[in-house]
Amino acid sequence: MKRAVLLGLLGAAGAATVLSAQIVSSAGVGGTAPSQATNGMMVLHTQMDLGSGNGAPDQDFEAAYNGYDAEGADDFDVNWADGWDISQINTTGTTGTPGASTVNLNFYSDNGGTPLGGTLACNYANVVPTTDNTGSFVIDLPSNCSLPQGLHWVAIQTSQNFAANGQHFWSNRTAANFANAVWRNPLDGFGSGCTDWDTMVNCAVGGSFPDFMFSVVGDLGVPPSNPIIEVPTLDKAALAGLALLLLAAGIVAVRRFN
Repeated sequence: MKRAVLLGLLGAAGAATVLSAQIVSSAGVGGTAPSQATNGMMVLHTQMDLGSGNGAPDQDFEAAYNGYDAEGADDFDVNWADGWDISQINTTGTTGTPGASTVNLNFYSDNGGTPLGGTLACNYANVVPTTDNTGSFVIDLPSNCSLPQGLHWVAIQTSQNFAANGQHFWSNRTAANFANAVWRNPLDGFGSGCTDWDTMVNCAVGGSFPDFMFSVVGDLGVPPSNPIIEVPTLDKAALAGLALLLLAAGIVAVRRFN
């Protein structure tokens, strides 16, 4: 009975690679982009276009399916000299039954076209999306992530119970911005061999498309104000000594003049 129910839930996903427990490696359908609730903030980067009609699994499953835990990441360019203050991430995705997801986000510096070996700049665990539009998320960060100029990566994983709510997929694009998006499945339940960050194309998940659909929202960084130069002060004894020194110099100068 459980197998039949799961097959019914996955029927809408179209043709897909089916693995044990009916967890699949491709969405087979494209998500609908959420309205970007920017709250007066700027859309600093967006790649919500060129949807492929597919997506890669990016889910933290319950314990029974830990082998399929997977995570995706994509890069973006902080092109402002004083950096960005990021307050929101938007994603396009699909899911089984929406409304029971939390999201883990990690921001890394770029390391030669990959987050592998990059510095972890900000991390947020179990964030409840502000908007969950059947798996497409508006994610307001609990606190701003301030990043310096240069390439950075955002890694996203949706925590969702498969038995109750099915699978979540991060929708992908037919073209790449900057480096290709990467994906990992540490216990290799999908059999891709991608136990650490590798491109979706190499991992053959989500239809092997090169990038994810997401946008970055926030503010431009503010340059530091002019530093205050502190002038050292002298105590009374130092002032008296300076006065005597100047007086002596004056007497010497007068005698030489005469």
